[in-house]
Amino acid sequence: MMSTADHQLGLLHQIQISNLSTSIMEDFEVENYYDSNNTSDYVFDISVSIFNATSRILVPTTFFLLALMGLVGNCSVMFIICRHTDMQTVTNYFIANLAITDVATVLFCILPTALQNSGIIPMSTGVCKGVNYIQFVTVQATCCTLTAMSIDRYFLIVHAVRSRRSRTTNKVLIINVTIWAVSFMMHSPVAVVSKVTSYNYCETVFGTVRGERVFQTFATLSMYVVPLIINLVCYISILLQVWTRTARGTESAQAQERAVRRKRKITRMVFVVVLLFAVCWAPKHFFRMWIAFDYVEFHMTSNRHYVLMGSLQFVALCLAYGNSCVNPFVYAFTTTSFKKYFKKVFKPCCRFEDRQARTSVNQSRVSKVITGEESLV
Repeated sequence: MMSTADHQLGLLHQIQISNLSTSIMEDFEVENYYDSNNTSDYVFDISVSIFNATSRILVPTTFFLLALMGLVGNCSVMFIICRHTDMQTVTNYFIANLAITDVATVLFCILPTALQNSGIIPMSTGVCKGVNYIQFVTVQATCCTLTAMSIDRYFLIVHAVRSRRSRTTNKVLIINVTIWAVSFMMHSPVAVVSKVTSYNYCETVFGTVRGERVFQTFATLSMYVVPLIINLVCYISILLQVWTRTARGTESAQAQERAVRRKRKITRMVFVVVLLFAVCWAPKHFFRMWIAFDYVEFHMTSNRHYVLMGSLQFVALCLAYGNSCVNPFVYAFTTTSFKKYFKKVFKPCCRFEDRQARTSVNQSRVSKVITGEESLV
């Protein structure tokens, strides 16, 4: 989600990066904290100004690049699954839903953040409520989809016989639709409490510290802690019960071995996706809870920490948004089927690069022949 939606840019919320006309000293009211005549304070003033000037360029550029990667990668995943019937499996339907949530994250989280911080579009109340609401919904849908994938892997491996009868693509489609419906209902209050603040940022405003803490706790639990616990339970159960278990049945030994290898490979892929989600979103949720439960100390510990805290929160936001871009790479490097079709999708680009390389080599050789450095014989 966009940081302005849940107060996670902390100090950066107090200063609009794209508006450098306002004095950084006035924004932080630093006259109450240190003597402006002090040399070290003057150096701090300059460093903060440089930091904000750099952020005005770095933040939008980084987010635009992440948005491009996320759109290309996840749209390719959806195209591959829709285009090739052999890719329309239960697991891949979950992956397609995850790709949809990632594209929604790009469109409603990453791009609005980039556009707002670059000053390209102003933030109106209607846009604020709509975009902020969709942001929470997409992140919740991502969590629920990952959890559903882990539960699916658990039943497929631990209760293989039972899952064969109940595990169908039609049921997965119903699960995916249910995930979106629940996500929309869970975070409907966000559309009501979202407002444009005096700093022209879109935030959830509850009016009381208690309300803010309750909301941020609910958001962290529903969009991180609870899904992560369920995922961990599923994978611990898989590891303890069946990871080293020999497949049983009437199939040949080779067929059993192939089936076991395939299940393990897909399970590893899903586990890597869940692990990346946990790692990428942990810093952002950490800042969310810190700001909610230690707001005053967070803002007033020391103005000299502004650059450090702003940088850390920027990195946390990049990690969270970057999670929507890395999943296609995980599919490409961990599964043979996706790797094969990714090569087909991007084959025209590779051919263009090969032609360019061959043309460059030929031109270089002709140049050497003309200058007498190389012989045609």
